[in-house]
Amino acid sequence: MDKLVKTLGIDSQSKSQVSRMAADLDQLVDDFRHRPLHEAGPFTFVAADALTMKVREGGRVINAVVLLATGVKR
Repeated sequence: MDKLVKTLGIDSQSKSQVSRMAADLDQLVDDFRHRPLHEAGPFTFVAADALTMKVREGGRVINAVVLLATGVKR
């Protein structure tokens, strides 16, 4: 988080400010993850891959498997 805020021109953050920012980001990520995709398809081509990474979930950092899927439609 320190690197992120420094790129925004902010020199330092308190722990409570970081917690508030993380909570706001958690809500945005949750909204994105649960958005409806039924109007996006059908797709002509779909590619999928997976990786593991550290993610925030429920206010804590965990290891998770992330599925990356890219669809192309004509």
